[in-house]
Amino acid sequence: MKFGGSLTADARAIRRLAQIVVAESLAWRHMAVVVSAMSGTTDQLARAVNLAADHDALGYRQIVAVVRAKHSAVIDQLFESLPIRVDLLRRLDRWLYEVLSICDTVAARRESNATPRERDAALVVGERLVAEIVVALLHADHQPTALIDSTAWLITDDHFQNANPLTEAIEERIERVIRPALTAKLVVVTPGFVGTTPRGEPTTLGRGGSDYSATLLAAALNASEVWMWSGVDGIMSADPSLVPDAHVIDTLCYADIRELSYFGVRVLHPRAVEPLLPAGIPMRVRNPWSEHAGSLIRAQPGLPIHAVTAIDGLLLTTGQADIDLQEFLGQMAHLVGQSALGPVILAQSQTGSTLTFVVPTSEGPDAALLAANKISAHLSGALWSVQMVKVIAALGMGTLGGNVPQAIALTEAPILAYGFGSGDRRIFAVAPEDAPFVIRQLHRLIL
Repeated sequence: MKFGGSLTADARAIRRLAQIVVAESLAWRHMAVVVSAMSGTTDQLARAVNLAADHDALGYRQIVAVVRAKHSAVIDQLFESLPIRVDLLRRLDRWLYEVLSICDTVAARRESNATPRERDAALVVGERLVAEIVVALLHADHQPTALIDSTAWLITDDHFQNANPLTEAIEERIERVIRPALTAKLVVVTPGFVGTTPRGEPTTLGRGGSDYSATLLAAALNASEVWMWSGVDGIMSADPSLVPDAHVIDTLCYADIRELSYFGVRVLHPRAVEPLLPAGIPMRVRNPWSEHAGSLIRAQPGLPIHAVTAIDGLLLTTGQADIDLQEFLGQMAHLVGQSALGPVILAQSQTGSTLTFVVPTSEGPDAALLAANKISAHLSGALWSVQMVKVIAALGMGTLGGNVPQAIALTEAPILAYGFGSGDRRIFAVAPEDAPFVIRQLHRLIL
């Protein structure tokens, strides 16, 4: 089971998490739990490091104080026992002291920067704080539990900020560290998102990496199922905050969820299903506040799904028709790495070329702007324009047959780029301010 940040956000949510773990431990012989940082904590820690790089000691110390106050308040609400509260606050201060130490080191440097290694060392604290609180609460509920830090088993390369797991090392560590605890009938609780290099340096799996942690653990343990507890009832046909009549997709396959995650569905990390593929381990997305059965994700393809998703993207346009695309794309990959993937739409004609890239949600909220600035600076003086867009993927458009052009026109918003994907997928690039309207209209058309 994996619990996301919205389900560790406050005392009420963490209490519900503990209730679910205690209840489900009666139904399952073995169970492991992966927890995320409290909602917003990772962003706050990242901002603290940024302020340290700007030599703003007061700023980053204030942020660390806010993080401490938030967690301290939750501890006070969850535990009546003074010794438990004192012990947890001691652990809390120990981890936050690590953040302050990193920030002090960064701030003392003449250059205004922080290395990816330093950023990861600060960001890993959020998950660890929650894991400490959850285990203490389960112990208070008399649930036999083992807290195992993920650095004891999640071994990665040294691609800090977006590390890649080393599967063989992970499997060996899990057999040595986690399997014995499960055999002893203990519920294992471990932080998500956090890994370590073979040399013992903290790493992270990128935004949303707790999902990936959970499926890596499930695959190594050959789990029967993976449950992702989320703030929504399952995988939705569209963002319910934009489309009031969006509905839960009851059943879908791995290929469907990989497609949806790639194009912006935030319920799952884009790589979360990869570890489950070889053994065909099913995954279920559920809401702890609802009786809904959630969405079942399985290996076998089922009926075609209908859904509309949106993700940040970049639109590059030039009047040059004779550019060497292979060379140009190589330059883009070198410049922005994994911050911009694609192109997902490519159009060339005698009058010019248009390329549309997507910016993975795992890269963070400012990734599109940062990538656009890098590309614009690199192309300075060239005949290229760079524009931030929303890339919308509509699955199920094939049911409209030859009426797709008319369907696009019905959105009554400028379509900046348009492409065909595999099967019945259509991809649109629109201005960010037009995206909500286009999403609602496309959702209406595909149902």
